[in-house]
Amino acid sequence: MKRSLFNKLLSKVIPSLAEKTTELSTEELEQQEICIPNSEDPYDVVFAKVFTSEGGVFFYCDDKEDFYDMFKQLLTENNWNHSYCSNNELKETLKPTELEFEIDYHKADSCIIDCEFLIACKGSIMVSAAQTKGLKVEQLPEKTIVVAYTSQIVKDLNEGLRGLQVKYGKNRPSNVTSIRTKQSVTTGNINKAKDLYVFLIEDYKETR
Repeated sequence: MKRSLFNKLLSKVIPSLAEKTTELSTEELEQQEICIPNSEDPYDVVFAKVFTSEGGVFFYCDDKEDFYDMFKQLLTENNWNHSYCSNNELKETLKPTELEFEIDYHKADSCIIDCEFLIACKGSIMVSAAQTKGLKVEQLPEKTIVVAYTSQIVKDLNEGLRGLQVKYGKNRPSNVTSIRTKQSVTTGNINKAKDLYVFLIEDYKETR
């Protein structure tokens, strides 16, 4: 599923590259996923390339219906039945999935969060206390699902920090940090690294 969804994103923004992948072998297709962004890539493609090259699992969704289908498929394939989510707005978004949430994060087999921004050049996810709701990133379950929108992609950390200022003004939330994949972290606070699954929902076509 990962390869086809990645190619689906490529077909949205760079059709010629997606068409070329049909001529490649399975091994070559897998190598195509782990590619270095270039200066002409849109930020969503940059994020997808960096994130997947560092072990993240990426899903591009045309709309929310597309998201619901792939989201339920992911949970089914991994047999995740006890997902933790502390964000009421996100729970409301997920209502059509009929998912029953685990209220104790210690018992959860996965967690579902939203984010402040996706940092394209790092393939990382910026979160704050608005997402973690009193928990430290280290306390979140190892399998972390992030629900994000294309309007939340920024080039780099500085752009993300400026975005926080615009979004919150003087009420900026505390504990702003970035979550990265386990594969991308070799030093520092490894406990903040997760097995990451990002659902990127196209929202330039709809009103959120």
